[in-house]
Amino acid sequence: MSAAHVLFEDAGQFKAGTVLQDSGPSLQVETASGKRTKVKLANVMLRFASPGPGELMAQAQQAAEAIDPDFLWECAPQDEEFAFEALAADYYGEKRSVQQVAGLLLKLHSLPVYFYRKGKGRYRPAQPDTLRAALAAVERRRLQETRIAELSEALVAGQCPPAIREAA
Repeated sequence: MSAAHVLFEDAGQFKAGTVLQDSGPSLQVETASGKRTKVKLANVMLRFASPGPGELMAQAQQAAEAIDPDFLWECAPQDEEFAFEALAADYYGEKRSVQQVAGLLLKLHSLPVYFYRKGKGRYRPAQPDTLRAALAAVERRRLQETRIAELSEALVAGQCPPAIREAA
């Protein structure tokens, strides 16, 4: 007996739905929002019986938020690409839930600095030097955006920030 629900990828986003019809190479799926769509089997990441699709996505998002990116990167096989299910087995152990597996997939997908996507559900961790450089670039960008926001707030308040006054 096949699972009643699936987690699938659609245009770069993960969605969950109930299988209405299984016709070999594709499935007819109804998402939690009620939209019916045709999903190729190649885009199906997980099959599961429970919880419902809406619950799974909410619980998977909570599970993803609880995962530390640095620790996940350390747990990943460093010299090879891997399937997200294999990393979930290493990360959570034998008694992992479908919500945890889905959460780990969402987290991997949301961390392009840490993990390179190598195909449907397959990833490769960034090399240590590359990761350090990328994280430094992200931090520089964050600081730059913070500085721009501070300057904007001062200008909106009718003050000329010293940095702008000196440059003028």
